[in-house]
Amino acid sequence: MRLTARVSVLASATLVIIWGCLLSLVARDLQEHPASGTHHHPQAAANKNPVPADAKSVAAGQKLFEKYCTNCHGDKGKGDGMEGEELNPRPADLTDAEFKHGDTAGEIYTVIRDGVKGTGMKAFGSKMTSHELWDVVNYVRTLGPK
Repeated sequence: MRLTARVSVLASATLVIIWGCLLSLVARDLQEHPASGTHHHPQAAANKNPVPADAKSVAAGQKLFEKYCTNCHGDKGKGDGMEGEELNPRPADLTDAEFKHGDTAGEIYTVIRDGVKGTGMKAFGSKMTSHELWDVVNYVRTLGPK
């Protein structure tokens, strides 16, 4: 009897710990991605761009953008691509002065690499190298207000 009681208590404690971890992850995701409005990701913002935003990088980023991004974001990055019409929420207008998930190079890189849960923004970290992702960041940053 004592062994059964100990196993039962141990199993209950394990479930409480697992539920606590799951709830903290859900709370963290809700905090990091509010339903509306602009927000920032300080940890991603701290990620500095190692690729100079020179003409070569911007041109490479534009080619990658045309390959992977125009279907949703459109040719000019306004969020008006053919596939984007059916998405809810609609793709971001990358010509805006401020991006919903932060406008630092590191935040843009993280969004492109990891995607955004609950949106049509897919993760491209498995389709592009880190250098290519930074090239796309360099190109995207040319689309916004000067």
